[in-house]
Amino acid sequence: MKLLTVVVPCYNSAAYMRHAVDSLLEGGAELDVLLVDDGSTDETGVIADACAREHPDIVRVIHQKNAGHGAGLNQGIRTAQGVYFKVLDSDDRVDGPSLRRLLELLRNHAAEGTQADLVVHDYTYDKADRRNVFSVSYHRVMPEGRLAGWADCRPFPAAKQFMIHSLVYRTELLRDHGFVLPEHTFYEDNVYIYKPLPWTEKVLYLHAPVYAYNIGRDDQSINEKNIIRRLDQLTNMITQMATSWRLDELERLPEVLRRYMLTNLQGQLYSLNALQYIAATPESRRMHRETWQAIRDFDPRLYSALHRGIIGLSFRLPAWVTVFTYRVGRKIVHF
Repeated sequence: MKLLTVVVPCYNSAAYMRHAVDSLLEGGAELDVLLVDDGSTDETGVIADACAREHPDIVRVIHQKNAGHGAGLNQGIRTAQGVYFKVLDSDDRVDGPSLRRLLELLRNHAAEGTQADLVVHDYTYDKADRRNVFSVSYHRVMPEGRLAGWADCRPFPAAKQFMIHSLVYRTELLRDHGFVLPEHTFYEDNVYIYKPLPWTEKVLYLHAPVYAYNIGRDDQSINEKNIIRRLDQLTNMITQMATSWRLDELERLPEVLRRYMLTNLQGQLYSLNALQYIAATPESRRMHRETWQAIRDFDPRLYSALHRGIIGLSFRLPAWVTVFTYRVGRKIVHF
C-alpha cells in the first residue's frame, strides 16, 4: 500500500530537481512520488523520466502542457495512489529521518484503522548553502503523535500559520469535496492551505522538520519584485481565498479553527494591502478597491469582521506604517 503521494510539480527544474527527488528516496516503496513535468523547455522531462526508470517502484512521471503549479497539484490529486497527499516543490527537499518518522506515524495509524484528515509537521528554511537557518514548529499548539480534534489544540499565534510545506491532507478528503486549484497562476497555495481546512476534523501532528524550504533565489515567486510584477495574480488568489467561506460558516467551526481561519485571512489581506501600497500604481489601487468590494459582495458580515481587526487598523494608519510592518515581518521569517 502506498501511504503517501508526494507530487513534485516541475517547470524548467533541471538544475535542481534531482536534489528534491533524491531526498524523497529514503521513504522507500511506501512513497508514491509523482513528478509532473509542466511543459518544460529544458531537460526537466528527460531527468524526470530517468528518475522513473531508476526507481520504478517509487517514481512516476506525467508530462503535460504548461498550465502552472496549480495544474501540477490538480494532476497529483487526480492520480495519487497514496492514502495521504503532500506537495514538494522541485527546488526544495525533505529531511530523510523526519520523512521516515512521518511514514511510521501514518503506518501505525493505518494498522489501527484510524486516519487523520490532516497531518501537520514542522519545517525549516534553507538559504543558499546554509541549511536550517530558521524553523517553524507547532508543538506548543498541537498535541503530538495522537489523533486529535481542533478542540484539543491551543490557539495559534499569528507567527504559527500553516504553509503549504507543513500540510499533508488525506487524499480522499480532497477528492470527495471536488477540490480543484486555479491554473495558469502563481500563489494558488494560499487557496490550497485555506479552503480545505474546514473540511478537516481529525488532525495529527508530528514534531519533526519533514520539509526544508529553499529561499533566497532571485527568480522565486516570493521575491518581492516578482510579487509586485505578478500582483494581479496574488490579488486574485487572495480574493478567491477570502471568498471561500462565509462568516456564518466559520462561526460553526471549533473555536480554535475559527480563530485560526480569521487570523490567517487577516494576515494575508494585510500583506496584500502592503504590497498594493508598495506598487503604488493606478492598477494596484484598482486591485485594492476590487478586492474589498468582492469580499463585501460575498459576505457583508465577513467584510465588517475583517475591518474590526488588524485590517481596519491598516486602513487607519499611514500606508508607510503598513509597508514597514510588512517588511519587518518578512525579515523576521528570513524572506
